[in-house]
Amino acid sequence: MEEFRKKLRTKIVLCWILAASLLIALIVLQVLVHRGVLRGETNMGFFVGGITVLIMNIMRMKKAVKDDAALKQWYVRNTDERTIAVQQKAGNFTSLLTLFLLCIAAIAASYINNTVYWTLGAAMGVYLLVYLGALAYYNKKM
Repeated sequence: MEEFRKKLRTKIVLCWILAASLLIALIVLQVLVHRGVLRGETNMGFFVGGITVLIMNIMRMKKAVKDDAALKQWYVRNTDERTIAVQQKAGNFTSLLTLFLLCIAAIAASYINNTVYWTLGAAMGVYLLVYLGALAYYNKKM
């Protein structure tokens, strides 16, 4: 259980780093917009929402690190074989469905707007590369 507690502490540190990075990016973008370097507005909702979710997760993980019962519950939830299998099946289905929908959207966009077509095609290509890279990695690892 101590090893799992260390993993949670590492996740807490990573979440703090990510939250700080989002905050720094938000501040930099706000400064650039106000100085006129960038036009438009920053998407403050994205940054604030991301920081909020990260802080909520940090608080939940800190509670689990301090309380043995909460830590055990967290451990069971994260190592339950059935839950892991369901998440893997759902993730695989979602990945393939997303790729299929990107293909359909790209085909439809090819009749409407060439820029949107190429953008969707690029997104689909990157998504496919990441998916195949992850597939190759886990096939080699397992």
